[in-house]
Amino acid sequence: MAAAVEPPALDARFDLLVLDFDGTLADSQAILVGLVNDVLEANDQPRADTNVVATAIGLPLEQVFQRALPGAAAATIAHLCVEYRRIADRPAFVRQFRLYPNVAATLQALRSTGIRLVIGTSKGRATTTDIIRHCRIDDMIDAVVGGDCVTNGKPHPEMVRHAQRLVGVTAERTLVVGDTSFDIEMGQAAGVATCAVTYGMHPAAALRQLRPDFVIDRFEELSHLVGCREGTA
Repeated sequence: MAAAVEPPALDARFDLLVLDFDGTLADSQAILVGLVNDVLEANDQPRADTNVVATAIGLPLEQVFQRALPGAAAATIAHLCVEYRRIADRPAFVRQFRLYPNVAATLQALRSTGIRLVIGTSKGRATTTDIIRHCRIDDMIDAVVGGDCVTNGKPHPEMVRHAQRLVGVTAERTLVVGDTSFDIEMGQAAGVATCAVTYGMHPAAALRQLRPDFVIDRFEELSHLVGCREGTA
């Protein structure tokens, strides 16, 4: 995790960014949808529609499988989740993740102003930590709040509030950034500002209907949006 930094610049709009990971920092839709379907097939279940799975990514894993396999028994869903996590924890799976262009440079620019960066994801904390280490951004991130760190997953506001407690930042100085309706709804439920990114798993039109405070088409636009003095490469 990141080392201590100086307080935020006076012109920064926010002191804390709660960042979704999949579809926001990492281009991982194909990886995650593929794993869900591989697990279904390996357990003698029909493969799900790609769009159904993709638009569920971001919810707790149990809900992803419930959408992928409607009507399945709770025991079946629980088993599928165990199998998914068993594979997702493997180093070979972790090594598949790649950041979107300019994400690392933008995180560095944000970090240089003293803004606190926390990843809020439905993934487990340990797995996410392995992934951000593989992506070489672990030294820019203050903390990871995984799905196993909270009782209530997205779009419940608990994840945002947990992140705020970890770094000691108030709601009015917090911004949630994500690519799904679950991220925007989570931020709104927590009473914080929200920023939708249009290049991820949910359609831009659907995100705009939720009326987030900001909408960006490229991750690097965050630098100017939050008041960073330094740009990105």
